Amino acid sequence: MARKELSDEERRARARAMFSRVGYTIPQFARELGVHPEVVRRVLKGKVKGSRGDCHKVAVALGIKDGVIVPEGTSAIEAMKMADEVLS
Repeated sequence: MARKELSDEERRARARAMFSRVGYTIPQFARELGVHPEVVRRVLKGKVKGSRGDCHKVAVALGIKDGVIVPEGTSAIEAMKMADEVLS
């Protein structure tokens, strides 16, 4: 039986629920991830897609989108290799 794919809103709702389940605040999460708390809020509200930069990092960390979080200072070539390894 095929697994039901969650909609974007369902994934965001699930991510919002995780905060209360683990007892973390958005500022705590943002601090650990190294982003501004407003970036986390905008991703959770669906105001930004999470295509690049900090928004991408937040969306991937919260399981809202599939992707790779590339460490700061990683070259573009190394980042592409990391992504390729995940896809292989």
